[in-house]
Amino acid sequence: MENKDFINNYNESDFEEFLKKASTKLQAKTKVHKVISDTSWIEMVEESIPYLDNIIRNPRRFIVQEENIVPIEKAKVVTEESIRHLAQNTGLIQDIDEDGNVIPLKLLNVYREETMDLYENRFIKSLVDNLYQFVNNKLAEGDQKSRVDVASEVSYDGEIKNENEKVNISVKISSKNAEVIESKSKEGRSLETRIEHIKEVIAAFMSSQFLKSLQGAQPVRSPIRKTNVILKEPNFIKALELWEYLESNAIKPMTEVTDEELDRSNDLKEKYDFAFYVQNDALRINRDEKVTSGRIINPKDLKEALQNMVENETSIKDIKAIVNKELKSIKHKQEQAEKKVKKQFLSFLKEYEGRKQKALNLLK
Repeated sequence: MENKDFINNYNESDFEEFLKKASTKLQAKTKVHKVISDTSWIEMVEESIPYLDNIIRNPRRFIVQEENIVPIEKAKVVTEESIRHLAQNTGLIQDIDEDGNVIPLKLLNVYREETMDLYENRFIKSLVDNLYQFVNNKLAEGDQKSRVDVASEVSYDGEIKNENEKVNISVKISSKNAEVIESKSKEGRSLETRIEHIKEVIAAFMSSQFLKSLQGAQPVRSPIRKTNVILKEPNFIKALELWEYLESNAIKPMTEVTDEELDRSNDLKEKYDFAFYVQNDALRINRDEKVTSGRIINPKDLKEALQNMVENETSIKDIKAIVNKELKSIKHKQEQAEKKVKKQFLSFLKEYEGRKQKALNLLK
């Protein structure tokens, strides 16, 4: 009878009787090592990049006007403001010639310069500097990948006596599985691709003319001054949100490591006992078939065979050779049978181990 047919048609009471006679022991341990990386910072940075890009490509500018009263020989440009100021301050007139030309002693000099050294711009520069440091710190913690390592060990020993025969079985199974949990974007980009893109964008921001022009500007620190621009302009609103996120997560570890050991002995004991029961029955069937086929010689038959060889003047040397040959043949067959039994046993358990692995995957 094939094992498959036997499993489908086995007698439950026979199995219970088998358990009463058998002595079995099973130990099953599973160790789960999890490394879970919080990649929410990547999503936050990716969301903020377009807003920062808008600001850096179109920075806010301010015209600085500086007014100084200088001697006439140092005045570079005479503007309407200079003339208006002189008319209001006649004490700065040195003389009026015969033609009515006014000769000033001093003149108002007006100097205008465009600058980006505004609080809002300095806020963005400080934000990009902080972002650069934040990303480097996070990448120094690890590769940002989440992974689960599962190591399982099963040890099973069984023994049962069948009349004059004692059957022992010992099985040890170990498995290791290391799996990286992919964290892809909505567009399907891998974690490595997303991080590389962030690094490239930040490098481009830092080398932009906008940030270079603010190289010597005073950095901005918390608390951030809530100007109308920062509170109302959409790009700056997102920039402020990113600033606050970086501050709250700068020190907080973004990677969680946990170790767990599971004892699965109770879950698997009955399955392994049943596998032992199946193989023990297979041995019994195999033995009965040999007996009924006449392939096993009882002591009386062996005595008669030896007697015949002596009567036929077979030498002692030849008798020994024949016996040794048969013994080797029997031993070889026994070894092959044991290998077959163990192979069938492991094959039987393969299905259960597969289910076990699926169950472990649910832990991830």
